[in-house]
Formats: sequence, structure tokens, C-alpha cells
Amino acid sequence: MVSRPKKKPILAILVKRTVFFFFTMCIFTVFLYGIGTIQGFMDTTQHVLLRLSIILGFSLAVGSIYGILLDLWFIFRQGKRRFFWGIGGYIGMGMLGAAIAALATFIVVVSGGNRI
Repeated sequence: MVSRPKKKPILAILVKRTVFFFFTMCIFTVFLYGIGTIQGFMDTTQHVLLRLSIILGFSLAVGSIYGILLDLWFIFRQGKRRFFWGIGGYIGMGMLGAAIAALATFIVVVSGGNRI
């Protein structure tokens, strides 16, 4: 017999994919900043990468908070316990995004303030 896959709410799928996109882009910009530091990228390029890291890290943290609240709502409203693992993932990615945004902000301020 063929069994149907479990139905997942479309909002949960969209939030999960959006947060994963922000996570991937945040890691990618941090990777590019690290490579640029070693390779000697121009200062303006480094500042752009840092500002992009700030924006993506903050977006990742906000999206993760929304994902946590959405999963909690699904757990309490529908009684589905499978969303507990998602909450742990969202907490980890949200903390990483906040840490990256804070570190990038610190580097921007230390390296010369708010100028480009």
C-alpha cells in the first residue's frame, strides 16, 4: 500500500525555508569576510560584507523567533509534538544569527565607526 506523507502547514514550510535561506546567506557572508581578510580585499568590500552580515544576522534572529512562536502555536493548538525539534533548531540558528550580527557590529564600530 502507498501511504500519504504527513501534511505540514504551508506557513511552517515557508518560515523554515526562509530561515534556512537567511542562515545559508549569513554563513556565506561570514565565509567571504574571512576569505577577504586573508586575501586582502579592499576595505570598502569588507565593510559591505560586514554590513550585509549585520542585516542577515538580524533577519535570521527575527525569523527564528517567529519560527519558535509558530512552532509553539502548532504544539499547543494542534497537539503535534513533532515541532519540538524545530524549536531547538530555531533557537540554535537564532542565537548564531544574533552572535554574528553583534560581532559584525562590533567590528564595524572598532574599525572606524559608521563611515564607508
